[in-house]
Amino acid sequence: MPDPYVKIIVGIVAFILLLSFAQFLISIFPQKVRSTNTPADIGLKYEAVSFKTSDGITLAGWWVPGKSNKTVIVGHGYPFDKGNIIRATKFLHPKYNVLYYDHRSFGQSEGKLTTAGPRETKDVEAAIRFAKKKSKGPIGLYGFSLSAAAMLMANHTGVKAIVSDSTYSSLTNIIHRVYAIFGPLRYPFVWLTEIYSTVFLGINANNVSPADSLAKTKIPVLLIHGDKDSQIPVSNAHELYDRANKNTTTLWIVKGADHGESLSIVKDEYRRRVTSFLDKNLK
Repeated sequence: MPDPYVKIIVGIVAFILLLSFAQFLISIFPQKVRSTNTPADIGLKYEAVSFKTSDGITLAGWWVPGKSNKTVIVGHGYPFDKGNIIRATKFLHPKYNVLYYDHRSFGQSEGKLTTAGPRETKDVEAAIRFAKKKSKGPIGLYGFSLSAAAMLMANHTGVKAIVSDSTYSSLTNIIHRVYAIFGPLRYPFVWLTEIYSTVFLGINANNVSPADSLAKTKIPVLLIHGDKDSQIPVSNAHELYDRANKNTTTLWIVKGADHGESLSIVKDEYRRRVTSFLDKNLK
């Protein structure tokens, strides 16, 4: 008969392995929230478009023409799609052309899985290339959560400004957050998740850091975050700002806002700040 303590240890190890792997699979194959609405539902004329990423994935998008040659590329959060954010960002039109797109594996885009940021940088870069072909004017990026992280880490060639709402400073922070319920016992789960990411995706989670990218960029950035964010704690925003160039980066913490709620809580001020930031930098 095996020692009962051995059984307990084996049981604990099996639990950690199974739970961490199940959570990893859920993260890269999430239950997606699909929208059925289009820009036409809020009175906007648009063109359904598509474009390919550098790794061969076709992304679906909407091109909403404005009254100038300035373009804002708008990205959605996890696990949503482009339709989820059109009402909230209608204020961008008609001052700017607006390009909405679905990240890989979400909405109408191709792709089998999401990596919550690192591979999605290719999606952002494909959107930038497409926008350059549609309009020769300045380009701004405006992302929420997942897309904001990808936008901060992407190649910014040709981009004049970035608005980042509710994103993380490093992927390891998010992994730690997922297992926060286990307190100091979360470390085996975090370690295994990082191993799964390396083995199955070829991604070193420790190297996925919007904060590192922000520290290197000279592009003006507006960081927005709610101080009551229950999904990505506001500490992430402070970490981003601590690493950023203070001459080109602005941090705005919205009191009382949970994840992605800043616009709905201070609607008028939010719109004013974002448009003022874009107007100043899209020249």
